Amino acid sequence: MKKKFWDSIAKDLWIVLLDIVAVNAAYFLALVVQFSMRGIFSDIATDTYIPAFLRFAPIYTVLCLIVFALMKLYGGMWRFAGINDMNRIIAANAITIVIQIIGTIFILPPSDKGRMPILYYVIGAVLQFVFVSLIRFGYRIFLVEKKKIAARNTPSVPSMVIGAGETARKAIHHLEDTPFRVTVVVDEKMAGKTLDGIGVVGDYAEKLPTVRAVFIADPNLSAEKRKEIKEKCEEAGIELQDYTGYLSNLGGRIPTSSLLELVKGKVILVVDGKETEYSSGEEALQNLKDRFEIKSIEGAKVELIKSSSSAYVGYDAWAQQHKEQTGEDVSFF
Repeated sequence: MKKKFWDSIAKDLWIVLLDIVAVNAAYFLALVVQFSMRGIFSDIATDTYIPAFLRFAPIYTVLCLIVFALMKLYGGMWRFAGINDMNRIIAANAITIVIQIIGTIFILPPSDKGRMPILYYVIGAVLQFVFVSLIRFGYRIFLVEKKKIAARNTPSVPSMVIGAGETARKAIHHLEDTPFRVTVVVDEKMAGKTLDGIGVVGDYAEKLPTVRAVFIADPNLSAEKRKEIKEKCEEAGIELQDYTGYLSNLGGRIPTSSLLELVKGKVILVVDGKETEYSSGEEALQNLKDRFEIKSIEGAKVELIKSSSSAYVGYDAWAQQHKEQTGEDVSFF
């Protein structure tokens, strides 16, 4: 445990050094703001509060580094920082705020004052959170902006994404690292809103002449609508790709086949309330005639629900091409 702790700090030594500066600068600046608001840095600040700050600073610095390490704020791949990393930063800063309050009231309080000024705690906590967050997210912000600038100077293919749900959001992020630049999102129910800063319209036809590629990312799009979009794209010579199958399972849903192939012993499938027992997962899989999704698992009992057929319509050509290229059939379970 001790070795792992020091390893995490050693890997991000430059972040550790920045943190040392940040946690101390935050609360020192809080004192500066507190007394500068009165127009003068009074004697009480230099004689009482600054010495108290300096006495507690070394202890606070060490405790902050320990908390940050325990909250896994070191050793991370910050170029991919996300919401989970931000949650850890918030939690770590909340803990250190408590340490700062307890330390300057009960351990090393300012002489004759009992505690630091209220604004010291408030402003210091806010500044520390901002500094610590920028240290970790600053690099990612830099990379994102660098990518945007490079994209503006690079020829790109204006594209349309059909759908405004989770699959569409994944498609937009997936296309960020390709020459395709999403300029419009289509969804009748979400028209007038934005998705990742991109405007959503209700009718794809009016925007079709402005794009050179269309990506379907709506699992619930009807077969008729898919056929219509395909025909319109073929007429206009626009590239069309269907991302619903490729991206819809990235959220972690387990395909029925993936589970049953692993089950070697007895399994009970529940479909529409009816239970059927099979000697193995392979036997159960062979007897499934429709497409199903897993609703729940309880011991050897697996409850299934029928998949929406619209989510799979339009895959026939892709499945045939896949079979021709690989010699294998595609399983939609």
